[in-house]
Amino acid sequence: MVTCNGSMLPGPIYLFETKPITMKPGNFTLPFFVSPYSILISISRFSLPVFLLLFISHSQVFAARHPTVMPSGGSETMRTNLYLLNDNGSTVLADGVLAEYHNNYHDGFTLEDARKFTNIRENLGLNRYGTILAIERRPLITTEDTLFFKLWKTTRRNYQLEFIANNLEHPGLQAYLEDAYLNTNTPLLLNGTTKVSFTINPDAASANVDRFRIIYQTPFALVPLPVQFTNIKGYELNNRIFVEWEVANEANLEAYEVERSGDGAVFQSVQRIAPNGTNRPIDNYSITDEAPLAGNNFYRVKSIDRDGTKKYSTVVRVAINKKQAGAISIYPNPIRGNRLNIQFINTLTGEYRFRLINQTGQVVYVGKLQVSSGNTTQTLSTNSNLSAGIYRLEITSPDKSVRVKQAVVQE
Repeated sequence: MVTCNGSMLPGPIYLFETKPITMKPGNFTLPFFVSPYSILISISRFSLPVFLLLFISHSQVFAARHPTVMPSGGSETMRTNLYLLNDNGSTVLADGVLAEYHNNYHDGFTLEDARKFTNIRENLGLNRYGTILAIERRPLITTEDTLFFKLWKTTRRNYQLEFIANNLEHPGLQAYLEDAYLNTNTPLLLNGTTKVSFTINPDAASANVDRFRIIYQTPFALVPLPVQFTNIKGYELNNRIFVEWEVANEANLEAYEVERSGDGAVFQSVQRIAPNGTNRPIDNYSITDEAPLAGNNFYRVKSIDRDGTKKYSTVVRVAINKKQAGAISIYPNPIRGNRLNIQFINTLTGEYRFRLINQTGQVVYVGKLQVSSGNTTQTLSTNSNLSAGIYRLEITSPDKSVRVKQAVVQE
């Protein structure tokens, strides 16, 4: 009978061993989860310390021995978890890996490392010289190092990477997550948790298995990084278009210019703003286009350095569709309590989806309504009374078009 922190493991355990090993009575302990399907466990009452990597599949548990003696002294680790990120902001653990550093460990793939078991769905692994690992053990970082991720079996949806660093703080050492698709470098904490969200979209390049890697550098090896656009989005509200963007590594910057195009090819400047000049790891900006074009509006942001160097963000598209079916409004507005009356006039029938977002960008409500008549009023009820303030209500119609309405909540 095997227990893990008091919980029964399902089914028998099969040891993939070239030689039998002798177990003494004792409980399995679970230091962390590698994924929903694979677990690293240590058995403390062996004649020698033994580590097993378990692969859970239905009613059976398969185990591969990992015969490594843990080194003495503090552990320096970078644990990476992959989550499914839902529309309401909740997350579901999909997979994870661990990198551990000590001078008793070696570069390259050795018996100190643990190979990756393949999951049915999303997979996250560490790629070292062509071998995919769930656990990679490496020498202590002196001036620089790189962790190469392999991410596969993803689908078109939102995800989140969680980086949990422990005892990696050394004088001058810095870490960045490099996203080869967005061409961004996001700073990572070296003793704490950093979360980075990303999206797999219809562009095949967004699902490149080698999209991410962690780069460790010190001031002796560090090359100054240019400003990086980490996010950009646009949306329509009351016949105006709002463009918002986020940047990292903002330094020596002269200005930002927001450019607009009607065809996605020829762009013209619509607004220029000065940088915040705060030298924070992340900065956020926004502008309002009071007179957008009818139809498609393509936007991009250009950063201009003091030496004249220019860099562009990705392009976002926002449509002002004057032929959009019918009208949708919130009535009355302002509102009180937890009820929003949604009025439909000459609209499409079918399912409408709603997201209510507060002024800090937090999604406070997600819901849907089935509309069987083009002229009707239906009610959305949140779980609790809404705090006073201004909210955005994002409405997705049956034809997948999106409109945004402003809702004012009074006490």
